[in-house]
Amino acid sequence: MPGITIEFTEEELSELRAEAKERGVAIKRLAHGILTESVVRRRQRQKFVEGASEKFAILAPEFIDSFEEGDR
Repeated sequence: MPGITIEFTEEELSELRAEAKERGVAIKRLAHGILTESVVRRRQRQKFVEGASEKFAILAPEFIDSFEEGDR
């Protein structure tokens, strides 16, 4: 299986070990989960923002036009 090497400070690695121990999982499993969850969340957020921006661009002119000049 392909892999990567990531360097951590002693403090960072200590925190990861503590978290893994609390969760009862191997540190490799914890690190894998954290990385993949973060990437998935970031990509989902990016897709949402892009979709919302596109929808806003379509609806904004009609919304803005529904208000009088002084109420905008």
